Amino acid sequence: MKCMSRLGLPALLLVMLAGTANAQQDTWDVIQTRIFDNNCVQCHVAGSGFAAQSGLVLTADVSYDNLIDVPPKNSAAAKAGLVRISSVGGLPAPHLSFLWEKVNAPNQAHFYDDHPDYGSLMPLGLPSLTTGEINYLTAWIEAGAPENGIVADEALLNDDTRYEPPPFTPLDPPAQGMQFHVGPFDVWPAEVHDREFLYYEPFETTEDVFVSGYEISMRPGSHHFILYNYPAGVSTPPPQTYRDVRQPNGTLNAAPLLQLNVLFPFRFFVGTQTPYIRYQFPEGVALRLPAGSGFDLNSHSVNRSTETITGEVYANIYTVDEEDVDFFASPGNFNNMGFELPPNQVTTVSKTFTFGEQQHILQMWAHAHERMTEFRIEGVGGKNDNKLLYWTNDWEHPPLLHLDPPLTFEAGDQVRLVTTYNNTTDRTIRFGLLSSDEMQFMFYQYFTGELPTSTEEEGVSPDGFALAQNFPNPFSGSTTITYQVPQPTQVKIRVYDVLGQEVQLLSNQTVPAGKHEVAWDAENQPSGVYFIVMEAGAVIKTKTAFLIK
Repeated sequence: MKCMSRLGLPALLLVMLAGTANAQQDTWDVIQTRIFDNNCVQCHVAGSGFAAQSGLVLTADVSYDNLIDVPPKNSAAAKAGLVRISSVGGLPAPHLSFLWEKVNAPNQAHFYDDHPDYGSLMPLGLPSLTTGEINYLTAWIEAGAPENGIVADEALLNDDTRYEPPPFTPLDPPAQGMQFHVGPFDVWPAEVHDREFLYYEPFETTEDVFVSGYEISMRPGSHHFILYNYPAGVSTPPPQTYRDVRQPNGTLNAAPLLQLNVLFPFRFFVGTQTPYIRYQFPEGVALRLPAGSGFDLNSHSVNRSTETITGEVYANIYTVDEEDVDFFASPGNFNNMGFELPPNQVTTVSKTFTFGEQQHILQMWAHAHERMTEFRIEGVGGKNDNKLLYWTNDWEHPPLLHLDPPLTFEAGDQVRLVTTYNNTTDRTIRFGLLSSDEMQFMFYQYFTGELPTSTEEEGVSPDGFALAQNFPNPFSGSTTITYQVPQPTQVKIRVYDVLGQEVQLLSNQTVPAGKHEVAWDAENQPSGVYFIVMEAGAVIKTKTAFLIK
């Protein structure tokens, strides 16, 4: 004690800190002792069934040599060019590492939907790795996965939160509008993994209704939910009856299949493929719903488990009075049904479509199935020539792109749908309704007519608030966001992913009148579509950013 007291408290702290620094382990040793030993070794030990099945032993004496640049035993991952842990370093390295794919719980929707042959997320039967453990592993892999040296900050491991899927949320009925509720219903663990049905809801209003927005909430497992609209006077099916496209054993039911594929007595109205969405049309714009109409609700769920799961959907339709409407929006789509995907081959399908009139597009999204690896929508001709207008690599939940100001196409302008598919099966795949078939669709909402003057300058509203498109876009590492306020204002700039989860708060401060910039460094985020949201008092503006690595 006397010796310690002579040092004094400041000197003692320095000695203690120096000792801590000298004792810091190599990053690989930390991964072994704090991540693998605690989460993985109990299964991946020599002689265990898991080790025999995967060919992977993770005990300290052999784990490093068993991981680095070793092809996985999983044939689908090996065929895709993955290794257990890639030593190439840089941003692509985690995506080339099978182990990283297997433990990255926040990316589980992509893992199960895009890579159904990769097996289960790990650690099996245990809680997922913490956010800190995943970030620490990621930093090590991006540094080239060295056996020696400190390449990741151990402070990352202090984040002990774990990924929780966003909960399913029932919706309160709208104050002005209507609500549809489908289910709960069973989604069978059928051979084909899919349950898709039509469910007719009569609409009894005697006057036209003007739809200003919609909100949809779906239980996990839902692939899409679409509201089709029957025009007045068209023969309609029995109300509130599940008209399944196929039976639990996969046998097709002719009548609903024929309606979806050929007859289409209805027209697309609104829909989503994200688990939750709330969309409001710009002020003065609304969809017109004619009197005497009805809705066919089309729900498609995918169940890859061995147990029956529960499906359920809430859909709110928000309405406004006709005197508040200046422009009438309409749904549109382009689709390609005439393509083939040869077995065991990567195929890119491209088709160009032409606009027959001037259209101002407010929403845009793509639709394909499980073999899709990338979907691009590109402008051809006019002021959108050679522009990437939309991008996704998520087949099950592609983002809904909101465009404010709208994206204008003149008559004769074109868009090109470019979709890459990886058919790893031994059969030729064609257009079809099953998730194991394929599609190539672009859905959108638009209006026609002369644009208001206030929309001619990108993102600027009549009150002087603006959020410009981030630049560059698409981007691979960082991007710059420019915004404008007309007077001193507290401004928050946030980034959200396609599930509506906040990724990062970029700025939260009071700024003077004028233009301002904020940078978003997205190097630790996966490729995908993100929404940049500006909140300035009651003003909310959104832009869509494409991160491609």
